[in-house]
Amino acid sequence: MFKDKDFIYIEYTARVKDTGEIIDTTNVEEAKKANIYDENETYGPKLVILGENRILRGLEEALYNFNLNEQKTIEIPPEKAYGERDNTKIKTISLGELRRQGIRPAPNMIVRLSDGSLATIRSVSGGRVILDLNHPLAGRSLVYDVKVVKVLETPKDKIMALIERRFGQTNLKNLSVEINDEKKNVIINLSKDLYLLQNLQLNLYYLAYEIINYVSQDYTVQFIQQYSKSTFYPEQSQTSQ
Repeated sequence: MFKDKDFIYIEYTARVKDTGEIIDTTNVEEAKKANIYDENETYGPKLVILGENRILRGLEEALYNFNLNEQKTIEIPPEKAYGERDNTKIKTISLGELRRQGIRPAPNMIVRLSDGSLATIRSVSGGRVILDLNHPLAGRSLVYDVKVVKVLETPKDKIMALIERRFGQTNLKNLSVEINDEKKNVIINLSKDLYLLQNLQLNLYYLAYEIINYVSQDYTVQFIQQYSKSTFYPEQSQTSQ
């Protein structure tokens, strides 16, 4: 049994109940067999922090009743998945409006509109397009085969997991973490390979929030960036050695 703020890793495969269609999985071979493989996706066990509300409500609620290495099949009704269908989200707009957004609509096509929302094209006729703004899985019950494969216990492990989730596994080598439990201080040293990373400061801000909120509210988080000649002139620094 788990509780709020527990760090767990899960493996899962999710299907639409009435069709058996696989819609999501952490298993790369399952993804390829189901023709949903995405080369930009990272497959393998997925981090879940209970109470964070980053996954489907029905899945998260069920995970509280799991144990380590336990596998279950759970059914998630629409109201705890992607919601019931809402007919007020069926809209009719002009074909010209979509074309101005760079969209050439076709029936059953899923598009991202200029406001960032997703819509399914239901029909294109007479210069008008019927859009369905419901989530494509609205009104569908889902079935998840889930296993909890790992539980993180130490603050260091939890912090490293948060870093990996935010910066990716390949960047783990570019950060080091020191924790002073007596002073409740977390020091994260960044290598120069991260200095020009897009949205670095925003990501550091949110990482600090996650550490304080989900690991310990007593922590003070400090990020260290060090600059020297080798930061800007690595070749000269090597020559001088």
